[in-house]
Amino acid sequence: MRIRVGGRDDVPALLAFGDEAVEWMNARGNTQQWGTEPWTGKDKRREAFLQRADTGGMRVLEDEDGTPLGIMVITEQCQPYVPEAEERELYVNFLISSRKHAGHGVGRALIERAKQEAAERGIDLLRVDCWAGEDGNLVRVYEGYGFKRVLEFRAGETGEWPGMLLAMRLSEVEP
Repeated sequence: MRIRVGGRDDVPALLAFGDEAVEWMNARGNTQQWGTEPWTGKDKRREAFLQRADTGGMRVLEDEDGTPLGIMVITEQCQPYVPEAEERELYVNFLISSRKHAGHGVGRALIERAKQEAAERGIDLLRVDCWAGEDGNLVRVYEGYGFKRVLEFRAGETGEWPGMLLAMRLSEVEP
């Protein structure tokens, strides 16, 4: 496996991963996190990810044949629905993997890359936010990567989306 800088050409794979995730979540009864409709064919969603691709922060983990397994977007700008950090940070703006490779360390490898890039930039603070519904299952995944809970929040037009802001200080991570 290798991680490379991604771009606009990777957006179709990202949208396909979103389709897989929505189908998987819906089959488990979770229709609130990412809705019920596929991501592909949604111009607004496609445009949003094309804009993210243009930031230069997209990272693609692929297998030895060049098949994408997971995609992450990192920025030095937090999401607008969480408080800004009081210091420079690297923010995991988005992280998704193919459901076909769930449980094979794709997310962990991408988070390790984010940690590496933060260190290379001289940044100590790494933050991410995620869905906090379903008893916090996804929150615990990020805690398993070494993040700590910072703040519960509600997002969405009517505040219907339960979220959790998490952070990791590289200076506190054991090598």
